[in-house]
Amino acid sequence: MSIAVITGASSGIGREFAFKLRDIAKVTEFWLIARNVERLEKVRDELGVPCKIISADLTKSEGIDKYRTALEEEKLEISFLVNAAGFGVFGSFDVLSEDTVTDMIDLNVKATVLITHMSVPYMKNGGRIIELGSGSCFTPLPHFNIYSSSKVFVLHYTKSLNYELRPYGVRATCFCPGWVDTAFLPKSLDAPGAYVPKSMKPLLDVSKVVEGCVRASIKGRAMYVTNWYTKLQHLLFKLVPDCILTKLWLGMLKKNEEKSAEEK
Repeated sequence: MSIAVITGASSGIGREFAFKLRDIAKVTEFWLIARNVERLEKVRDELGVPCKIISADLTKSEGIDKYRTALEEEKLEISFLVNAAGFGVFGSFDVLSEDTVTDMIDLNVKATVLITHMSVPYMKNGGRIIELGSGSCFTPLPHFNIYSSSKVFVLHYTKSLNYELRPYGVRATCFCPGWVDTAFLPKSLDAPGAYVPKSMKPLLDVSKVVEGCVRASIKGRAMYVTNWYTKLQHLLFKLVPDCILTKLWLGMLKKNEEKSAEEK
């Protein structure tokens, strides 16, 4: 039996991974983890395969412990682990609250590591892990600093983990998409002083990018970068000094802010 564990499974990229793993990897059972029970139940009904629903807030230790307890009780064999839970908020250090900053780090970094750490012992040869990185991890991004920095951690963590797991036949893939057409972007911009960079448009199709990542994971690739723009970011990160890339980003934000002001 092929079982996949997906965090952030109630919507967006996490939800899409469930359908793509069912169709492409022939996963026959899912553990779906998120806070919203009603949305998880809807995903379960649409999938049409056995699903265990775990309602948990992974920014809290109680949420992490709920998953740990379920693993210890059922001792399942995990074929795929997808850590898609995460969030980001635009805004500078003097705009974001301490709670917002802490929650971003706890979910994007701490929960990702802990869920992975406790899941690996239940994986065997051929197991696959997908960690949600971001195209934003390739460049320092003022006003999106905490989120993009957390994804730098995820990228390095996943690449290193991929090497550590090779002797066990388990591979880890860091998924680095550009701006995807999900509810993530509207939520991340829902903050005072938030900007809407022009480079976010057009948004990528969630179905296509997730399908690409699933296929890359099956092949055992350590990283999957989506569209040409994000691949260009990755290339420039290797060739161009950070200070230049950051100035380009800030210039883009400024132009977009001026344009938004004119439209008002």
